[in-house]
Amino acid sequence: MELEIIAHRGFSAKSPENTLAAFSLAIARGADSIEFDIQLAAGGLPVVIHDPTLNRTTGTWGNVAQKTLEQIKALDAGSWFSPEFAGERIPTLKETLLAVQAIPKYIYLDVKKHCDWTMEQVQYLLEMLTEEGWQDRCIVSSFSDKFVRQLLELSSDFTIGYIVGNSKDYKTQLAKAANAKKAAIISQYRVFLKEPSLVESARNQGIDVVAWTVDSPQDFQRLTDIGVKRIITNCLIEKQLAISS
Repeated sequence: MELEIIAHRGFSAKSPENTLAAFSLAIARGADSIEFDIQLAAGGLPVVIHDPTLNRTTGTWGNVAQKTLEQIKALDAGSWFSPEFAGERIPTLKETLLAVQAIPKYIYLDVKKHCDWTMEQVQYLLEMLTEEGWQDRCIVSSFSDKFVRQLLELSSDFTIGYIVGNSKDYKTQLAKAANAKKAAIISQYRVFLKEPSLVESARNQGIDVVAWTVDSPQDFQRLTDIGVKRIITNCLIEKQLAISS
């Protein structure tokens, strides 16, 4: 398997995270795949933003879930990063799917655990992914067990990313992944560095692994040495690409 560089929230070291600018720059700089966060605005429309609150990336107080799309679209999501990106907006999921069509490999959707999705909203998400041609090129993940159960109840055709935050959770999540039709393990990268055998244990069950979030060239090299080929990074890793070439 070839190395897969996954841009964390787009090229978030050089542009404001989870914006169309970050996604465009990730594609321009040669990312293989893109990871981004999803949650629900008021009214249930999926938008792309990490935090449950708006203040860090827009300077406006309030919860995403309590703001309408019109209110969210009025906010500046770029100036906090650099004046160069003033006026950058929080994108909807639909806008994001259209903007990242040129990415060579996959998109990774991190559905935030604080959101409470109805079955109808999950169905809408799956229909949107299918209509835009992403069904076979996306990995949908969430720390929310409820959301994952809802997704699996509605469809077994999407790849589920089972997220691992520490080595204690690894066996539990691996067992869930093994029972799913299509799955991957998405683990905090230090878990693999601490126990390299975990990479092989997943592969022996037909499950590939993804490491997040790696910005150190040394850690990147160590991960590739133990067989990790799918790596999420903030900096797209121009240095790491040089190491691997």
